[in-house]
Amino acid sequence: MKKSSMPNVTREVYKAVKKYDRQQFSDFCMSIYKSGFEDGRDSVPGIDVNKIFQVIAESKGIGPVKLAEIKANIEATFGQKGESE
Repeated sequence: MKKSSMPNVTREVYKAVKKYDRQQFSDFCMSIYKSGFEDGRDSVPGIDVNKIFQVIAESKGIGPVKLAEIKANIEATFGQKGESE
C-alpha cells in the first residue's frame, strides 16, 4: 500500500485553495482526510483473533459451550473465522 504524506502547504497551495469552488474544496479536503485515515490505519497493528479467544477461554466462568457461542457471535459480526482448536 502506498504510504501517503501530508502535502506541503506552500504559498502557492494556499492561493490555489482560496480560488477553489465548492466541489474542488470538497475534493481537496477529502484527499487530506483519506491520507490521514490511511496513515492511521497503517500505524495500528492487526489483532490476532485466536489470541483473543485464548484470553476469553482462560476467564473464569467461560466453558467450551460459552466460548463457542462467543466465537460464533464474533464471526457473525465481523466476518472473521479464527482457527479451531
